[in-house]
Amino acid sequence: MTGARWRRGAAGASAVLALLLATGQPARPAETALGSARFDLPATFDDWTRREANDGLLFQRVYEPAGPRGRKGIAILLVAKPRPASGAFDTAFMQFVRGFKQVPTEGKPLTAKAGETLDGHPIRIEQRCCRSSDGLRMNAWFVGIAAGGSEHYLILLTLQLERDAEKPVREGFEALVRAYRPTRDDRGLVLAPKSGDGGMDGLYARTETRLMPNAFGGLDFTADQATLLFDKGGLFTTELPRDGDIAGHCRTEVATCGTYALKGGWLSANRIDRVEIENAFGLVTRSSDAFTRTKDGIKIGDKTYATMPPFADGHRFSGTWSHTFGSSGPTGSVGGARTLTLSPDGRFTREGSTGFSSTGGAIDGGTTVAGHSRRPVQSGRYAVSGFRITLTDDAGGAESLSLFAPDRDKDKLLVIGGANYLKQGK
Repeated sequence: MTGARWRRGAAGASAVLALLLATGQPARPAETALGSARFDLPATFDDWTRREANDGLLFQRVYEPAGPRGRKGIAILLVAKPRPASGAFDTAFMQFVRGFKQVPTEGKPLTAKAGETLDGHPIRIEQRCCRSSDGLRMNAWFVGIAAGGSEHYLILLTLQLERDAEKPVREGFEALVRAYRPTRDDRGLVLAPKSGDGGMDGLYARTETRLMPNAFGGLDFTADQATLLFDKGGLFTTELPRDGDIAGHCRTEVATCGTYALKGGWLSANRIDRVEIENAFGLVTRSSDAFTRTKDGIKIGDKTYATMPPFADGHRFSGTWSHTFGSSGPTGSVGGARTLTLSPDGRFTREGSTGFSSTGGAIDGGTTVAGHSRRPVQSGRYAVSGFRITLTDDAGGAESLSLFAPDRDKDKLLVIGGANYLKQGK
């Protein structure tokens, strides 16, 4: 369905509503062929209706209000038939976006990405919001892929969709794009290291500091631990898998993963080539950096990472660790602390509190609103294994968190669930 035909058959978002009255068959989660392209329809779209149009496939669903004050929502997915290459992909993509008059295209998009897929095809992505031409709350994601002699376009449009309903729809669309295969030789986003890739095994980390703008008009100083976890087979991830299985983790958390290859021999490697997944749509970043092994870790480009040894199964701690956080600026502030006490007998106690204040913008200071909340004290037993700590409270609830100590053989600083916890006292 081209933009021109969409316009002729519809007048604003009201035409989108009219489309929902058409009958269709439930979409099936199986490989779908569309011209030279193939894609796997995620389970998210199982109960959507499907219509075949001259220009592609249209999937749609009506969402009933979640509460008495809610409004009916609509979601539409269009997978257009492949088109012959225009010779000017960027221009053709913008024409595709502007072809949908229901979506405001003036000004900058909410997000805009350009890059390439794992199969090496140019890809462009835009997200636009927030009101349709009929004044309805909307979100639209446009995707274009150029593959040799063809161009491929997909769009997800949501109208009046509540946030809890929109999130799985967006994630399903991202999965569809990742699995989209424009040509017969494409595999989609399948992270499969090549023969000869890999060679390292273990966790490496470095401290990164930066100043970040916050919601109160100020700047926050942050000190985070950037991590790289490698497996010998050629996969790596920037986040620690919950169960230690990198392959399984990378199938679901694709935007944290990639593949790597050492160049120059395993022990004498002097370069590392990486293919890293940039976002949930499957854009990739390819890099080749200088590589050296150091006494306590590795150096990639100009960044040095220290080796993080795993904790032994059943490791015990003794002490109290605290994580503090805060943001402040001209219009207000928020801050808080979380503490975790770990005992040698395998018991834990944790608690936390948060406070905030917000000031109006009047010259005389305006109105100040402040508040404070305290997290109920929680206690139970803990278990440590490798790079994870599992907290099981006395009510039977369990939570598994990533865990490592940036300072070798010291527990003054623990990184728990990605947050820095400093030990209190000696």
